[in-house]
Amino acid sequence: MSGKEPLWTSNFVRIWIINLGLCIWGFMLNAPFPFYILELGGNELIVGLTAGGFAIASLIMRPLAGWILDKKSRSWITIWGIALLILISLLLMLVPILGVAVFLRIISGPVLSGAHTASATNACDTIPQNRFGEGIGYLGLGNSLATALGPALGLAIIAGLGFRELFTVSIAVLVLAALIVRGFKFNKIERTGSPEGRERIKLTSLFNADALPASVVMLFASAPFGAVSVFIALYGEQYNLGHGAVFFILVAVGTGSMRLLSGRLADKKGERPMVAAGNSSFFLALVLLLFNSGACYYISGLLFGIGFGVTIPALNAMAMRIIPPEKRGSAASTFHGAYDVSSGLGGLIAGVLVTYWGYRPMFGTFCVFVVISSLVYQLWASKKPSAFEAYQRSRSEDMGESE
Repeated sequence: MSGKEPLWTSNFVRIWIINLGLCIWGFMLNAPFPFYILELGGNELIVGLTAGGFAIASLIMRPLAGWILDKKSRSWITIWGIALLILISLLLMLVPILGVAVFLRIISGPVLSGAHTASATNACDTIPQNRFGEGIGYLGLGNSLATALGPALGLAIIAGLGFRELFTVSIAVLVLAALIVRGFKFNKIERTGSPEGRERIKLTSLFNADALPASVVMLFASAPFGAVSVFIALYGEQYNLGHGAVFFILVAVGTGSMRLLSGRLADKKGERPMVAAGNSSFFLALVLLLFNSGACYYISGLLFGIGFGVTIPALNAMAMRIIPPEKRGSAASTFHGAYDVSSGLGGLIAGVLVTYWGYRPMFGTFCVFVVISSLVYQLWASKKPSAFEAYQRSRSEDMGESE
């Protein structure tokens, strides 16, 4: 009977849509924002610094959000996060000043990361344990579709309408998420600690060591896309290679074609073949960007999508696989915090390299990050308890002892 536990419950559907809305909001602004900075008088270096500031601020919030989710509440970070993002969108629309725009983009980082950590944690609460990889795969499908469709939608809106309309649509997405969150049933947190109900913040409650191996592998693997997501539209326009919106649509196609399959394979085969296939796709995608070819530009987008489609669900499942429910908040914050670091680090490094070296040397440099990701997995992460092989051995030993 356990194999027939339902996955697509009302709760899972709601949190899937909420998570998708938060991700779309973030990526809808991510790709067009460099153009917004340039329009307000900035340059590529400011673009990179803004991306770096966004990531650093996001990283600071992730562990705190995880602690709150584990110790205090599963609900209010999600609710207040959506409300604050609506306010930020309004201010971006009403106050078109470079300094204000950069400041608002940076402070939106911790707000978004907190809300996204909450949605990911609440989603894990709704997934049956024996379908965990599959459930994470479906959740990741939403994340990756937002990674691709969000930028494509944002770029299409600014091309056809303008930035004011972009911020209006982003507000509408968040309002929809706010309406859906009202019907979600959050898990209640069992109060522990002192009689007064006070809970001290400890380092071990902010970060989760079991989620760290998968997080480090992902940090290096996704850093190149952090650079690509910020600069690919500018690159395509400057060299007349293609449209950024089409590039991101192809990312979505590649991701969607792999996500559903990869989640189930992660349950059966583990993350090893996924990491190998995904990093190979990332590496080839970066190499194709070195050529002055529109076809290579678009194929690169497809390969980035395939890489995300096979790698992220497997690593996400690895990060959460052996985590007890009461520590899922810190595990989610550790894993998604690594993505914040990689995204911001990628954008920051790319901004510096583009300013002094140019676009193609920058893309070539990021090939090194993919190689490091593969080495980190093979030499370190694959030997940790959260790795699929170790997890399977542990389960076999436990079953043997019980008999």
